[in-house]
Amino acid sequence: MNTKSFNRKTWLGAVFTFALVAVLGLTFAFIPAKSVSEKKAQPSLYWYSIDQNDNTLKAQLNSSPQTKDDSMPNGANPLTECRDLTSTPCIVGYETAQPTGIDVPATAGIEHRIAFSN
Repeated sequence: MNTKSFNRKTWLGAVFTFALVAVLGLTFAFIPAKSVSEKKAQPSLYWYSIDQNDNTLKAQLNSSPQTKDDSMPNGANPLTECRDLTSTPCIVGYETAQPTGIDVPATAGIEHRIAFSN
């Protein structure tokens, strides 16, 4: 067996293997990771219409709690035509049932109101 030819073949095989591993490693190193977008879970709420004249709760719109997304147009159970595009509340939601005719109680945040459309 010719050792010179054997060494050359071994060396070329090692270089080829190293190059292949390097190319694969670099390829996977620069593939962007898939972004995981975590959507905050919305609370299930009882939704009420508001009398804009005296700022009181007019009527309860749902008999079982549901999320803001479900309550908006194109949701699973739309309660209003309001599309949440302004800062003036159209309907408000609470974790517990509220009596109607009372002043609108403070809400916990933006996920507890759906605003009017423009």
